[in-house]
Amino acid sequence: MAPAADEDWSVGQIVVVPHAWRDDSLWKDIQSETHDRVRANLQAIYAGLLQQPLSSPLMNLACAI
Repeated sequence: MAPAADEDWSVGQIVVVPHAWRDDSLWKDIQSETHDRVRANLQAIYAGLLQQPLSSPLMNLACAI
């Protein structure tokens, strides 16, 4: 199998790691990269949500509080 020129994987693509490659540092690197990607995606989602205007009932509730 030829090495990939780009190490970025498509969303939803499963990566199979041979048992011989499974050392602690590899899994820690995979977990760290995955956590970073999830954090960045959630931050983008939340930032987009904060840009949305509130509905009238929610605005009234916020003002009442």
